[in-house]
Amino acid sequence: MAKRATPEPFRYRGRWRGQVTLKNGQRPAESFDTQAEAAHWIREQLQNKNAEHEPELGGPKAATVGQAAHRYAHLYTIAKGGVDSELNRINHYLSAVGLPWLRCVEDSEGKKSLEEYELAKQPSGWQRHNDARRAKRAKTYALIEELGRTRCSMVTTAKLRELMTTMKSEGLSDSTIQKEIALLKAMFNKARTEWSWKGFENPCEGLKLGKSNQRFVFLTKAQEAALWKAISECDNPYFWPLVVSALESTQRVDRLLNMTWEATDLEGRVMYGWSKGVNVLTHLSAHLVDVLSHMPQPRTGPVFPMSKNAVKLAWNGVREKAGLPKLQFKDLRHLGATELARRGWSAHALAQQLGHTTTRMASVYVNLAGHDILDLMDRTAKPVPVIQIPPPAAGSANEIQSKRRADRLVAAAKKKWLEEATPAGEQPEPGAETPVTPEQGGLKSTEDSASQSEAVPSAPLKVLSAASDVAAESAPAQTPDESHRGNIIAVNFRRRAA
Repeated sequence: MAKRATPEPFRYRGRWRGQVTLKNGQRPAESFDTQAEAAHWIREQLQNKNAEHEPELGGPKAATVGQAAHRYAHLYTIAKGGVDSELNRINHYLSAVGLPWLRCVEDSEGKKSLEEYELAKQPSGWQRHNDARRAKRAKTYALIEELGRTRCSMVTTAKLRELMTTMKSEGLSDSTIQKEIALLKAMFNKARTEWSWKGFENPCEGLKLGKSNQRFVFLTKAQEAALWKAISECDNPYFWPLVVSALESTQRVDRLLNMTWEATDLEGRVMYGWSKGVNVLTHLSAHLVDVLSHMPQPRTGPVFPMSKNAVKLAWNGVREKAGLPKLQFKDLRHLGATELARRGWSAHALAQQLGHTTTRMASVYVNLAGHDILDLMDRTAKPVPVIQIPPPAAGSANEIQSKRRADRLVAAAKKKWLEEATPAGEQPEPGAETPVTPEQGGLKSTEDSASQSEAVPSAPLKVLSAASDVAAESAPAQTPDESHRGNIIAVNFRRRAA
């Protein structure tokens, strides 16, 4: 390919104009009085500006997604709090272009850096577990590998939508999908604004991202007992104290594994150390101090001399044995925080223990402490009057409704007849009260009402006939033997009148 010729000055509005096209896509221009001045300016621009503003990795047409992810990890991921989880996603793109995996390490002062490493041979059991997980999401990993080899300028929104759809169809959660696309979106935004990738459009802009699901767990008494039984059967003597520490201190596993005896004061019940790049102080409960006091000797160096992989393997065995395959080690932090909220911890105290800068998340844990609300509800309940509870229902809803309607109509008809049959100023005879069914709360049964009706003098038939006709229409079709007792009363009145 022939080398591009140096641009020459040209006449523009009576002056000499110099204009250049830089590697980053910019086209600065300037006007001068002489041709020599314009030519000198052109040479200076090409020499200085191209060197100063050369796009990272050669620009989007030269860099693959895997190469961009490698650069992004060193510039931005290293400074994030969730560095390990983001590196886990980035490493899949690095593998696609043959780059070594990255991991975060900390020095004695808590300063982070990235180092390259090769995957070591895993234990057979863990390797089978990993292979089984990848087999369930083979299409997702294939798309990520293909995307990692793609030039950034060739990545399309449709291709990313295909990745999202595939991840969803293979059982990955909305939160996991959101984090995968959010990583690519942040990386492309940085490339566009800070890497001098002029004219590059972020292919993630057209994708709507959901919100990460807040993960909270709850264990029943039986599940909790099964979990502790499985933990007690673990051979590693450091694992049981590690679990207790995660629950009692609500600290992340990285923080606990970096915990040292030199930075732990059991008498003062405090622990010093780095968390998310900040030196923090964590208070220890009396129970946790007692557990740490019985740790194996020697009491120097790390309190828990275990690697993250050893913790992962031990936890996988424990949760499988306890029958809780979806329970994650990080869930212990949530369980511990919820328990502290139930004990009455305020949002401010809980945020300090968790290492949060705001009380927003701590307030969520406080709101989740439902047992406190139930206890408060029981302790502050006001005395209420005794409420009549209806008798147990017998029969279908339609049968009960028809029966009650028939009883009500017959009772109303007899009451009206008694009012018409009783001379003005006189009281009806004691035995002539309106019959009330047991379901209506009365003491007399319908049989008693029927027997009383025989002793009542004859009444105008039109009132009772109308009531019985309406009652018969509202009641379900029945044989004479199965007819409602309220209707029997009306029939008896008819017979007597006849």
